Amino acid sequence: MTTIYLADPAIRAEQINAVRAALPEGWTLVDDPAGVDAILTENADVTDAMLGAAGDSLRLIARLDTGQASIASTSVPLVDLPNTALVGVAEHAVMLIMALSRHLTWVIQQTNAQAWLDDRSEPLLTDQTKYAYNWIGLEDFGTLYGKTVGLIGMGLIGRATAARLQAFGMKLLYTQRNRLDPATEARYGVQWRELDDLLSESDFVTLHHRFQAGDGGNDKHIGARELSLMKPTAYLINTARGRLVDEDALVQALNDGTIAGAGLDVFRYEPLPADHPLFDLAGDNVILTPHVAGAPVTEAWETIARELVEHVQSELIL
Repeated sequence: MTTIYLADPAIRAEQINAVRAALPEGWTLVDDPAGVDAILTENADVTDAMLGAAGDSLRLIARLDTGQASIASTSVPLVDLPNTALVGVAEHAVMLIMALSRHLTWVIQQTNAQAWLDDRSEPLLTDQTKYAYNWIGLEDFGTLYGKTVGLIGMGLIGRATAARLQAFGMKLLYTQRNRLDPATEARYGVQWRELDDLLSESDFVTLHHRFQAGDGGNDKHIGARELSLMKPTAYLINTARGRLVDEDALVQALNDGTIAGAGLDVFRYEPLPADHPLFDLAGDNVILTPHVAGAPVTEAWETIARELVEHVQSELIL
């Protein structure tokens, strides 16, 4: 029998149920660390006493990356299981960056309307060297390579976003209340900047920090002053919380050409009121989505459970 010690009984019940459902035949969750094959935790520390009780049979420690559990010194492998609902937010932010860079909304509209250029409107049989390139006459569609992204907030979602943007060969800047240690900066390929410098240097500014209300909070953190510091060719991405952005100032900046555009999944009021001026701006340079970043939580629980089983199986084989 393969046993997994649930070191943190406060892990939400839905996640525990998903783990139980994913366990192969002959596997079980237990409430005693003695002789177990793996330990699962989120916020409960894995102590020397737990490690001693597990003994030589312990092959893996798994920690949900939404937690803060510390792990006593051990040679047993540790794996952090990502919350795929949060990873989905990072994917959505990257999607908005790509769609704005490639003017995807306009390209789709022109293609669906069959709005071909006159000199490229006759269909021809294509091969490796003969084709009708750019039938719609798109004038500006830049690559992401070499562009600069400024990440405001480098928590779980900010780090997941940085990890995905690294593959595009982009320069990654970040700012937050506390600077990361050098090893973490190197891991994610990010460089520290003060907020104003980040805004002025970035081609895309993407928000990944938490909203805090009240005195000392960050309501309308990105307002007219901050937007004025951005390049006129830059885009603002918000998949965090709508109240981080002064929407009136954003609408004004978009109308004035202070910035080139925005990709927004979150808003001050949700659903977005029918008479909101952002609807008049929506299109090629302003993409609005209805707070759908992330992944369904049920899918996230199931993915975490499946990855836990896969990691334990891998260690058991070794």
